[in-house]
Amino acid sequence: MAKKSASKAKQADQSPMSDNAPALAASITAPPAREPVIRVNTANLTELKNAVDDHLKLVLSSPEQAFKRSYVHDDVRLAIGWTAVGVAVATGYYSYIVDDFHRTKHWVAVGVVVYLALNTILALYVALVEKSTIYEGKRRTIASRISTERISLSSVAYSSPTHYTTSSWVPFPLSLLLPSPTSAPKPSSASPTSDSSSSLSQRDDDPARYPLYRLTLAYSHSSNANKSLLASDTLVLEKPFGEMFDEEGRLAVRIVEDWVLGTEGLGKVVREKKPSSGLLSGTTSGDEGR
Repeated sequence: MAKKSASKAKQADQSPMSDNAPALAASITAPPAREPVIRVNTANLTELKNAVDDHLKLVLSSPEQAFKRSYVHDDVRLAIGWTAVGVAVATGYYSYIVDDFHRTKHWVAVGVVVYLALNTILALYVALVEKSTIYEGKRRTIASRISTERISLSSVAYSSPTHYTTSSWVPFPLSLLLPSPTSAPKPSSASPTSDSSSSLSQRDDDPARYPLYRLTLAYSHSSNANKSLLASDTLVLEKPFGEMFDEEGRLAVRIVEDWVLGTEGLGKVVREKKPSSGLLSGTTSGDEGR
């Protein structure tokens, strides 16, 4: 009896461990929770650029940065593009279904001209207005008063000092209207970015730095409904893609974030705020417009 009771006690002591053993083993063997890995083809310059662009958009719109993204350029492109598609569909339907082509060819010619005009307007908008912009956003802050910070990012990827790619494709010959971003902008001597820009231009011919990612960060801080400009600055940042991706094409997100948001980038242009300052959680619908 004593031996039997001892064995039962031993089983009782071991039962919790046996019940928890599968869960414990699963917790040991299960991989830790992590964000999806961004992986691209390292031989494709466009994929490399788009991966960095997309990650910067997510980071700036995250709750930590709290910038509200503007979709004005996207809305304009969609509006013009879908209008052109509607004109093409209506023209084709009218000439093929409603009436004979020979009796509608004049209206078809009008439709073709309108379609070409809309696509030309779209290309001009991309070339002259949107340019290489990848992100525009704003956030409201509270210091001694309510103010608004605005940020705009433009990016270009280089395979060599003279060959580059941008986010938007503009057809020839309208592409000739685009300024060639083959060198860093030349700011005035009073600009705080002049030293960094000159050092960038001095390193343009170094083949070891390519493929290269160049980011232009424009920042402004204003108050009183954008009537009082508190601060404004523009930075040109460069980093080789080899420092942001490994051999398998995985993006080093922490390196990218520290580079753009740290003391070389956004952290350099954002002015010091008072201890009582903070992000304004409640914004009016008029200020949150897309």
